[in-house]
Amino acid sequence: MLNSTEKNIQQERFSNFGTTFLGPTLSFFMQGIDKATTEQDTLYFLAREGYWLEKAYIKSNLNKELKHRTCYLLASRAFLFKILLDNEKSYSYSLKSAFSGTFLELMSTRFILSNSEIRSVFSDETCSMMIQLPSDKKEVERILSTHRNSIQRVISETKSAYLSYLDSQGVIGQEVLHLVDLGYSGTIQSLLSLLLGVDTYGHYLIASQPGERYINNAKVMMVGYLKEGVKLQDGYLPLDRSMFLESLLSAPFGQFRDIRLNPLTNEFDFYYGRQVNAQRFFQEIEQVMLGALAYCEFANEKSISFTKEEIEMLLESYLSKPNMIPRCIHHVFDIDDDVAGNGTVNALHFFGLAS
Repeated sequence: MLNSTEKNIQQERFSNFGTTFLGPTLSFFMQGIDKATTEQDTLYFLAREGYWLEKAYIKSNLNKELKHRTCYLLASRAFLFKILLDNEKSYSYSLKSAFSGTFLELMSTRFILSNSEIRSVFSDETCSMMIQLPSDKKEVERILSTHRNSIQRVISETKSAYLSYLDSQGVIGQEVLHLVDLGYSGTIQSLLSLLLGVDTYGHYLIASQPGERYINNAKVMMVGYLKEGVKLQDGYLPLDRSMFLESLLSAPFGQFRDIRLNPLTNEFDFYYGRQVNAQRFFQEIEQVMLGALAYCEFANEKSISFTKEEIEMLLESYLSKPNMIPRCIHHVFDIDDDVAGNGTVNALHFFGLAS
């Protein structure tokens, strides 16, 4: 048990780390978004990282009238995979990543369906089939298409509730839906475009697939403010080791998995997945982010800005060298990678930076 003095010293270490590691990067990102948007644009901050990105945007605009309406929007890849299971065009996203296991395990981990939901649609024989992705992609697509009506029955309540939630947040009816996330491939943005049939504009720190394309008749635009056109394992360190940023920018709850409209209160009930250390020790994440957000406010007040090269140099110094990240914060660098089938991954151990 830490005494009050030791606790204050540790909190200061967390805050200082947030100031130096995250502060300049978040300030750079938010300034880029502000320059690229107009007062008519509502900014929707996505996924778990959006929880802190929205706060960083607000802090970066404290001494002036806030240019935009902002909203933290609950969304996750797995959840959108689930509610789009009856749409064949979503399979190019949901069945893209490698997988090895049974069909039941695929439906459970990739599409977050419960065992009872899976078995209410698919036979025992189908559930026990061994699946290898991407080689078995066509066969999985065939099975899903054959059972489309039963799948619709299983997902209809969730999909209806989520569309009502999006409507309550002002999403439905947006001429262009402006979405903010760390990056990188824009899967959530693409899935929302597919779900809603609306033009979307994605603002990312790093965009692997920048530029304009179309999903059905919806225009999908992606911009990366730090880097564009790089993919994982291309050697661009801020992307290859992005799980460090993802760990620290985590929301206080696990992966968004389900939603229901409560008939008694007429309010939405949200359901989340398992927690990793970033949620279990969220009070420490908060101390880190206090430092980062304070720096965003300070940079705005003093008109401090950074070049792309300066941010890349800063990130690379932290992401490539052991002992740059304080030992007292090592345990929070866990992220869940269930969609890719990797379970919980610790960034420091994964990249050999744990001392």
